[in-house]
Amino acid sequence: MAGSLTKFCEYMRKACQDWSLGYDQYQRWNIYDGGECDCSSLVIWALKQAGFDVGSASYTGNMSSNLCARGWQRLPFSILNAKAGDILLNDTHHTAAVISGSGATAKIAQASIDERGRATGGAAGDQSGSETNVRQIYTYRHGWDCILRYGGAPVEVGKVEVDGYIGKLSVTEWQKQLGVKQTGVIEGQLSSMASYWPRLTAVGYGATGSDFMKAIQRKVGVPNPTGIAARGTICALQAWLILKGFGAGIVDQAGYLGDTTACALQRSLNAEAWK
Repeated sequence: MAGSLTKFCEYMRKACQDWSLGYDQYQRWNIYDGGECDCSSLVIWALKQAGFDVGSASYTGNMSSNLCARGWQRLPFSILNAKAGDILLNDTHHTAAVISGSGATAKIAQASIDERGRATGGAAGDQSGSETNVRQIYTYRHGWDCILRYGGAPVEVGKVEVDGYIGKLSVTEWQKQLGVKQTGVIEGQLSSMASYWPRLTAVGYGATGSDFMKAIQRKVGVPNPTGIAARGTICALQAWLILKGFGAGIVDQAGYLGDTTACALQRSLNAEAWK
């Protein structure tokens, strides 16, 4: 069974964003909510959870040889070349995973350092809020020696990119799962309501509403669906995503479809949760 890059990215995101996972090189394989890891044990663990064969990979120094013998490619590092599913590797010091986006807008997940700025000896769990973290891609201070990119076949990929923007591809998949006409656009929306959904980009304006939006509203439990998305619809959407297990990372204001709500929605689409 081939590994899933989508699952790999999701395991990395969940461990670094949803869990309280700390950093400790002596306790590096205690990977669970409230546990400990280091940079390489976390990436190797996430690969295993996602179904990849990692061979005897155990730290940064042998990740490249083991993964490249199992379908991965070692590519020169360039921020502009990075994309979701890639592993950033310094063979001596550090590794991280690109979990969404591409190029300079990509986001990575990584285990960094313990709450005291040390490699060992801290308390279990994430005491600082950044021992494990999700952040914008960056050039490591010692440099990234390479990008490891999976080139084997076949790999399950997400139906939509988790980039925080609900555009035509996301909307089309949403419509497909809800069994309505696939236009790639949410029609009939009021421009006066647009401030509640800034990350929703595939929108047609008017005052008619849409059957697609009514289907969404029924799914998330909006009483008396109108087909027009306002703050109440976004609140109900956020509550539904949290109930279904996709919204643990949502930090947007209630009733506001920002980056984290959009990413949670895209993860739910990749899981086919709307069928």
